Amino acid sequence: MVNKKKWSLQEFRNGIREHAAGRLFLGLLAVFYLAAIKIRAALYSAGLLKTATLIARIVCFGNLSAGGTGKTSMVAAAARALKQQGRNPAVLIRGYKRRAPKNKVTVLHSGGIFSSGEAGDEALMLYNMLKDTGVPVLVCADRRRAGLTAIEKFRSDILLLDDGYQFFKLRRDADIVLINAAAPFYADSLLPLGNLRESPSGLKRAGAIIISHCEHATQKNLEILRAEIKKINPGAPVIESMHSPDTFIDALTHERVPLSKFRDRSVAALSGIGDPKSFEATLASLKAELVYIWRYPDHHQFTYEELAALEAARGDLPVITTYKDFARFPGDWAQTLKGGVFILSVKIVFLCDGYKVLMDVIAPERSVKSKEL
Repeated sequence: MVNKKKWSLQEFRNGIREHAAGRLFLGLLAVFYLAAIKIRAALYSAGLLKTATLIARIVCFGNLSAGGTGKTSMVAAAARALKQQGRNPAVLIRGYKRRAPKNKVTVLHSGGIFSSGEAGDEALMLYNMLKDTGVPVLVCADRRRAGLTAIEKFRSDILLLDDGYQFFKLRRDADIVLINAAAPFYADSLLPLGNLRESPSGLKRAGAIIISHCEHATQKNLEILRAEIKKINPGAPVIESMHSPDTFIDALTHERVPLSKFRDRSVAALSGIGDPKSFEATLASLKAELVYIWRYPDHHQFTYEELAALEAARGDLPVITTYKDFARFPGDWAQTLKGGVFILSVKIVFLCDGYKVLMDVIAPERSVKSKEL
């Protein structure tokens, strides 16, 4: 049983696309959108809009599409790997939907307590994933200002931009683009008709391309995707990765729970992410029986009323959610959801020599061999 909660712009757009006149209207808007992004790119290329530089190495992780690639998890994993190699990384992120002045730098570090309202849900998720490493997460729409703070305050020598592929105000040493294997760019259209932020030709700027979620694509479809990428950027290495379930985490006690915990058991799945079907497919692959599926729009801030409705509907079923969604729970959520809430933790597994190739791009002087991040 799927419960789609809250109206979203994407659902509204999808409703318009069901009609020929609606598709024509959205297609016309996409033409104007394409013109705007091409003009903007040309202004930067001509030097009429300035690009800033910083003394640290800067590596950007981004998308052609509007989310759903697993980019933030990849950034966290790369930051952890760099820290283990003796580097001093920091993560820079815009802080989508945060309630703070646009140019304020919010620093997530040193065991502080922060809310998704002041930092944004993705920034808070990054902080929670990295706080045991000491890697700071700096939130600001002006990534240059955030980068300067990281260099001055933490002596950071490598800056990872989360979702900065279309952010031309800051020079990068490497651009890495993620593509969801289950949602290939060549089958999509530009916003608002489709989900592409820019045309596929934007792949030409990439220094490396990661195909994520390969576990949700057939070998034939992966071969087609690789060929389409090579048509646009034949020189960039193409890296394949999978999101592999690692463990469940009890949200109340923080205890790790084995993946076999919910085999052949009825559960309720709760998510508000860009690609909920991948999350649900992962649970199904673990043989959990999805009795209730609660989907909210991406970046949705959960309310007490919504959690109370879930509590009333689930009976004694455990609720399984994601790191990103749990970051958007209200502070005293446990007063409403009476236990039985679990977070699915995943690890990123690279195929073949993908990890080494990626680390050669991120930090060529200190790459190591492994298949996991």
